[in-house]
Amino acid sequence: MAITQEILVQGAYALGIGILIGLERSVFDEPEGEVELEAEESNIPDDPLAKEADSISGVRTYATFSLVGFIAALANDQIPFVGPIVIAGLIGLVLLLYKFTLKTNPGMTTEAAAIGTAILGALCHGQAQIAAIFAVSLTAILSSKHFTRSLISKMRRIEVTDTLKFLVIILIIVPLLPNRALDPYGAINPYKIGILVVLISGISYVGYFLTRILGAQIGLGLTGVLGGLTSSTAVTVAMSKESKEAENLRAICAFSTVIANATSFFRVLIMVVILDPPLAKKLAWSIGGMGGVACLASIVLWFLASKDQSAQPTAKDAEVKLKNPFSLGPAVSFAVFFVVIILVSKIARAYLGDAGLYLAAAFSGLADVDAITLSVAEQCKDGSLLRNVGVLAVTIAVVSNAIVKTIIAMSTGSRSYGRLVAISLTLAVLAGLALAWFFGMA
Repeated sequence: MAITQEILVQGAYALGIGILIGLERSVFDEPEGEVELEAEESNIPDDPLAKEADSISGVRTYATFSLVGFIAALANDQIPFVGPIVIAGLIGLVLLLYKFTLKTNPGMTTEAAAIGTAILGALCHGQAQIAAIFAVSLTAILSSKHFTRSLISKMRRIEVTDTLKFLVIILIIVPLLPNRALDPYGAINPYKIGILVVLISGISYVGYFLTRILGAQIGLGLTGVLGGLTSSTAVTVAMSKESKEAENLRAICAFSTVIANATSFFRVLIMVVILDPPLAKKLAWSIGGMGGVACLASIVLWFLASKDQSAQPTAKDAEVKLKNPFSLGPAVSFAVFFVVIILVSKIARAYLGDAGLYLAAAFSGLADVDAITLSVAEQCKDGSLLRNVGVLAVTIAVVSNAIVKTIIAMSTGSRSYGRLVAISLTLAVLAGLALAWFFGMA
């Protein structure tokens, strides 16, 4: 077998994979503040019983495992079955070492990494780039130990339970729902309703865990951004309370509230992008304009807060109580509300025309924007509603919701806080309406 450039490149991939994983294992196993020799270079006795749990860690060890796997794959081209035999031998060797170290280190991460390295090395013969992708993924998993431990320590049983419920709905319940309209108005399609419930719940689910993982300690600003993914109303209520208890935090509380609303504006736009991209292009002017103006107002509020040296958010200041990531009660409630909004908008439009849909959008926005947004997007997608009408309907719902949060800020927060939020959201709303009129309706 001639040595070609391709074989040399594959061998370089195999060597690099072994070095990459070996570096991760060496750095991870090295005690903080100390520098230790690799196990194979140290004075550890040859007796396996005397070896420590990290006896197969080290750059040279993993590089050797990877190269041996690659060489075994090369030899298999000339001698059938030699590759699987060599890989099986390496696996047997690793398992034997694990048997001797079982009492001191019951974990198998290092041993599994060694076996995976040998297999990836073999995969380099023919699929070097795929092997490299898996090697990077494996290294990332190996180096995430502290992160995963911290994440698991923060999780509660109810979060695991709700996650299982979420998966049951996605993988079992939704696929079994009938994909046809069950009413004369063509509004109630169980499968589509299930998909939309999963969509809105999934966005809140991701936002919830981002908030839980990162924590509120990073500050009110990030709390506002992440809180906007789950509930900008919850952020508004929490910041209103804090602004009233600590007047010197008025600007940073206003920032958190406005940035949460900016996030919610873009959240609506993302949902429409997923369901009906052409409608999203038109809504980009109105909803995108609201989000853009709200972001600019947030920047002003941030600099205003930075001038107040005493406005240092504490852990208590950064708290926003969020609901559980997913539970059947809120999901069913949203589904019922969604169906009602669809029927109301269909009936109102049937008897009152487009004006009836606008009235339904304004009514829906007082409580929730998602239902009317998803309803309008579905109707625009199936062609039963003109997208120009849909643009104005969604915009009205978002404006109605922004007005409610402005009233909450002014009535429950401090006077200066309420004024800052009101000015910011009013400018955003006016900009959105103007852009919707001049561009969205074109």
